[in-house]
Amino acid sequence: MSNYILPERMLESFIESLCRSYKVFAPVKKGVEYSFERISTARDLHLEYTTTILPPKKFFTPPRETIFTFQGDKTSRIEDLIPEEKQILLGVHACDIASFNFLDRVFLGFRSDPRYLRRRNNFLIFALTCKEVSETCFCQSMGTGPEVSSGYDVLMTDIGGRYLMEASSNEGNALMQSLGLQQATLEDLEAKRGCLENLKGQFKRSVDRTGLVELAYNSQEHPVWKKYGSICLACGQCAMVCPTCFCFDVRDRMDISLKSGERYREWDVCLLLEFAEVALGGNFRKSRDARLRQFICHNLSYGVMQYNLMKCVGCGRCIKACPVHIDITEIARELREVTS
Repeated sequence: MSNYILPERMLESFIESLCRSYKVFAPVKKGVEYSFERISTARDLHLEYTTTILPPKKFFTPPRETIFTFQGDKTSRIEDLIPEEKQILLGVHACDIASFNFLDRVFLGFRSDPRYLRRRNNFLIFALTCKEVSETCFCQSMGTGPEVSSGYDVLMTDIGGRYLMEASSNEGNALMQSLGLQQATLEDLEAKRGCLENLKGQFKRSVDRTGLVELAYNSQEHPVWKKYGSICLACGQCAMVCPTCFCFDVRDRMDISLKSGERYREWDVCLLLEFAEVALGGNFRKSRDARLRQFICHNLSYGVMQYNLMKCVGCGRCIKACPVHIDITEIARELREVTS
């Protein structure tokens, strides 16, 4: 790893140079919220954001994507149509960096997904140390933040009047060297540590992970599910904004001539009534409390059993998105306080 210093006065020209050479996707302002979108100028960039509406996983596994199209007996696979061009995902916080690690295990583990792999390899990742903690964030207690320790090409940290640029890949290091930046000093690294210590004191939410995997797994009859299931709208917003939810449905769309069409996949959500529906109308999770339990337990327990990694990264998006204010950290606490 090599460390460099980017003076704040050079930030705009740095971003502009990236935009000339790459497609750059970064946090932009959307009303009072933020979203990862393509930027063409540094003026579009908002590095002071806390969290985005949708997680950046949308660049690797889009909400809807064509798997293949056909015209007569000729078939075109989408992975052959994804251009191999380097792009930059800039301003990614620790929790979302951690989500990439989980998604890699899902899509590149037992069997590699070619569409995910090609998109993943197309991106350089510029991580960003948070400047402040979101009201709903609890990444510190999940062990995913606020410090970013891996999973990036370059890590940016605002240390006051300058950015500490830590390159951890050959591509990231070459890019930093091309700018002719000065090497960071021990004082700069100490300033970063000070920023992290300041962040650690800002968290208002936390989850006690001690024995949590087993606790959640054995909570099938716990009264907490009926309590929150009775107010859950089963709208699915929590899963839609989750950076590690990976469920999808596969559908075929046929032209009226029946000679052409496409097969596509789109995000699916375990909170929806039809998610666990099978033939003849059977449904394994017909009640809302069962579907809520599935979402929460997948995040706090089943993910570890499947991929040896906690699925929840503590970003707090599900808390913020819930219209009836269901809080996963409160459920985790009540699982301990109330006996089943």
